[in-house]
Amino acid sequence: MNYKDTLQAVDTLKALSVLGIESIQNGAYIFIDCPNCTQKAAIKAYGDKKNLFYCPSCKSSGHIISLVMKTKGIDWKEANEFLSSKALNEIAKKITEELNINYELVYNDFIKCKGISEDMCHFLEIGVPKGKTMLAGCVAFAVRDEEGKKVAYYGIKMKDEKAVFHKSFNPELYLYNFCNLDRKEIVYFTTNIFRCVKEIEAQQQCVCNFGLPYLSPFQIELLQDIERIVFMVDEPLVKTLAIQLAQYQRGFYRFEH
Repeated sequence: MNYKDTLQAVDTLKALSVLGIESIQNGAYIFIDCPNCTQKAAIKAYGDKKNLFYCPSCKSSGHIISLVMKTKGIDWKEANEFLSSKALNEIAKKITEELNINYELVYNDFIKCKGISEDMCHFLEIGVPKGKTMLAGCVAFAVRDEEGKKVAYYGIKMKDEKAVFHKSFNPELYLYNFCNLDRKEIVYFTTNIFRCVKEIEAQQQCVCNFGLPYLSPFQIELLQDIERIVFMVDEPLVKTLAIQLAQYQRGFYRFEH
């Protein structure tokens, strides 16, 4: 594989694991110890710039192949072969089976402080799971596909609001609350899932892309049949999303903060 193919084909977490590099994931980004200083560098796990890393402290940058070269002390060809044999990503697939897990979800003060009512949490299946689960200490959100089938839970840690989800759930393949939309009416879009729920409670149609700093091709495809979309995103994301949407221009788009 060439350089670009390798970057897209390699599973970031799998590659870091086989290299023995500790990592912490937050949405589309994975944080690792910078190979050139003692601070944290961020490496992307999804998107066009997948497997590129950058350290804001020492300003160094690179990619997963150069990281293998430095860690293993091997050349580019050997690093490429190493990744191809040990860390290729499985083809992203949508979950086809209904999720057979039903957490006992609790409404608490953290959720209340986000401006979300207990009735809305019950309606959308949101809350803090009881017992020992992978989403312990998180606010869990039931995720449904475009047909309304529950396929996963997506979690936000109450401690630091970092995202947590099982590796079988690929956020690029879904939009939160998409199954409940009337596509002929205005739809609001946000990257913040708490804001999404608040908008829904305010009787606005709203979807969320689970905090990803871009729209995946599949998410853009889902949005194509919606006549009017209002993007409620932070300033740094406006240009990124506008460029993406310009390639698929249909209907009406508006940005607001």
